[in-house]
Amino acid sequence: MTQTRNVLSPTIAVAAYAAVYSLSLYALSLQPGFSLIEPLFVLGVLGIAMPVLAVALTRNARNPGPSARPIGTRETLASLGYLALFALFVLGFGFSVINEAIADEPTRSLAKLGVKLATMVALPVALLAMFGHRWRDTLAPGWSWPKHGRALIGVGLALLAFQAVFGRGLQSLDALQPAWSTMAWAIPACFLLASLEAGLCEEVLFRVFLQTRLAAFLKSELGAIAIGSLLFGLAHAPGLYLRGAALMEGAGGQPTLLWSLAYSIAIISPAGILFGVLWSRTRSLALIVVLHGLTDTLPHLAPFIETWASH
Repeated sequence: MTQTRNVLSPTIAVAAYAAVYSLSLYALSLQPGFSLIEPLFVLGVLGIAMPVLAVALTRNARNPGPSARPIGTRETLASLGYLALFALFVLGFGFSVINEAIADEPTRSLAKLGVKLATMVALPVALLAMFGHRWRDTLAPGWSWPKHGRALIGVGLALLAFQAVFGRGLQSLDALQPAWSTMAWAIPACFLLASLEAGLCEEVLFRVFLQTRLAAFLKSELGAIAIGSLLFGLAHAPGLYLRGAALMEGAGGQPTLLWSLAYSIAIISPAGILFGVLWSRTRSLALIVVLHGLTDTLPHLAPFIETWASH
């Protein structure tokens, strides 16, 4: 049987990621007062240690996959084009328009959620339907406890520990001092919202929609993880640049385009490696949605309580 050669070898893909990441660190090192300890720590934990843990916990855990039809070049290019438009007009300008147009909470948060569901789930699924992929295949949960239970528990506990020890979520909660009765409903509600807003929306767009097509086009799962992680980080750059530095720590005043690009790669792309590995190893949308929701629950719990406690 004739074997099809990879369009992008795994070695070249990893080298490309390392080169771009190194350039990003260099650009950040030029900023006064910026410490490289944080990005290197994030890379070590989310980009190396946890992916290794994910590999160890996902042996024989891969599902057949959500796509029932072959993936061609036109489909891959259409996916990349959609991602570019999404990054510019939704992450870049869209949320700024919502912030200016809607002052009240939780109305503003609900409006953002609606935009995310439309542009990160509904439209990508509709685009794939144009190429012959049924929505029930694209959005198949792909969950099996025997296959994915160990990864859910092991990686989930690791992510919660990471956020509890090194994140700022507990500090924000300590400053807020919410009542235990509030915490009783806020924790599960925040988890459900995070699983929907961040988990479902981001994982459908960046893993199901983008990484699956990259893997087929490049004929390399590792290449798709490396390139997909870069694109996952870079997709956040327009928002960092166009919405200003107030939403992100470590930047004083209005961020430059170079800082936004470097920061998005150095700080955000390592999470793309972890979830990219999990998607490659399992093809379980339910697993990565829940794990992404767990990752975002603690950091967003205090703002969630401030937004919803009085409603």
